[in-house]
Amino acid sequence: MEPPGNLFATPAESLDAFIAHELQPTKETKREVHDAFQMIQRFLHGWGFKKQKDGAWKVMKAGSVMNGTMLKYKGEVHVVVFLDCYKYSTDDKLKFIKKKLSHSWKNLANISEICMNPEVPSSLFFTIQLTMTSQPIDVVILAAHNILGSSPLTETYVKLIKANGLPGQFSPSFIQLQTSFIRSHPTKLKSLLRLVKHWYLQHLKFSCPKASLPPIYALELLTIYAWETGTRQRNKFNMAKGFVSVMELLQDNKDICIYWTKYYSLQDQVIKDSLTQQLKKERPVILDPVDPTHNVGEGKRWDLVAQRAAQCLKKICCLDKYNYRMRAWNVKRVRPIQVTVKRQQGKDLTMWVDPFDPIQQMKKHRNLAQLFYHQQYLFYQEPGSSQHSLRCHLSLADYGIFWGISIYLVERFDSKMQLCVKMPRSKSPDEYFMGSDDLIGKLMHLIEERQGLCPGQHILMFQGQRLQADFPLGYYDIQEGDVLVLSERKP
Repeated sequence: MEPPGNLFATPAESLDAFIAHELQPTKETKREVHDAFQMIQRFLHGWGFKKQKDGAWKVMKAGSVMNGTMLKYKGEVHVVVFLDCYKYSTDDKLKFIKKKLSHSWKNLANISEICMNPEVPSSLFFTIQLTMTSQPIDVVILAAHNILGSSPLTETYVKLIKANGLPGQFSPSFIQLQTSFIRSHPTKLKSLLRLVKHWYLQHLKFSCPKASLPPIYALELLTIYAWETGTRQRNKFNMAKGFVSVMELLQDNKDICIYWTKYYSLQDQVIKDSLTQQLKKERPVILDPVDPTHNVGEGKRWDLVAQRAAQCLKKICCLDKYNYRMRAWNVKRVRPIQVTVKRQQGKDLTMWVDPFDPIQQMKKHRNLAQLFYHQQYLFYQEPGSSQHSLRCHLSLADYGIFWGISIYLVERFDSKMQLCVKMPRSKSPDEYFMGSDDLIGKLMHLIEERQGLCPGQHILMFQGQRLQADFPLGYYDIQEGDVLVLSERKP
């Protein structure tokens, strides 16, 4: 098979043609992959398990050939072997399959050395060539447990979460849901998935063959997310804009935190708590839509991905006819959440908020900003728990809030509170007693008077934020015992 054309030499307006001519698999390629699967399937049913009393429940074809994202130049197939129940070790089964395949490969076809795939749990990897003239086909054999359908999906997830297994340990068992999730999307999106996959193989993995890169599945999920939020799931879109949108997401991957709730229910507290802990981890976070225990990109070299994506964005495949970068879709790095602010008087307010933005930024919303001059503060309360005041310098994510929530705006009763002010070149802070409705300027005046400082030569900082003199302490949610820092004003 001839290598594909050069993506980086393809103009942006020609990407659809590039995909059709260079990446779309032929009927011959699909047939060869199907023949390879049938050969492996016959082997597994005949040799591999027929003599084993515990047996296999079924053998299933999966991977890009089933998702509709296979590449023309890369024949591949995933063969999933479902075991009857949990008591049989997947590793033992894989060792048995490897042993039988190694002894029988001459009777099947030209098969390469069979090895464990370190990137995919419970798997074997090898290539098979059916004839001397056909292209090699990558085969991944996955051992999985038959857990779907045995009980409601929510119960299954709860059991897996409580089992405290390794991240992604049971992902092969959800391969049917993974296939359904990707396959259900429009043909045009699958073309974009092929293009991203081609970039991954030819311009990322080829350049960094030994690096621990995120799996292609992580980039597929990111591409689907970009399409969902950037086009509102339209069937027709500009391919170059879609590709640029994905590259920009990869370049800014430290801000990414995405998930789906198509299969897991937030109504179950065990699942909700597990998701919350996953989403609070260091970004990028890309949760597998069918496995809430698996952040598919965790612990990988995303810095290399970002470097290569930045290089790609400078190529003509990402530029318009005037050599400017194609305009990307408006894709948020995090799913915004709906926040309803309930007031003691007046109508409730509704807004969409990035859960990682400081709450101080939410307070600047046009409908809320004026209220905080009147000493209002925000709190939320989980069912059956105590109230939690929302601090300005923190975010909703710091409180584990990643989905729609109601928060309450109430009157703050003014009372004196003790504050600590850390002075330049002083080991111990000074103490001041102020009210929440006192202005920052008043506190500044007291400091200057006590310390003998020239007016206007210093500023006050709280949690890295400069405090404005005409705002009250309550606006910044400064509370009893908080430490403020006095700094010299820079010229």
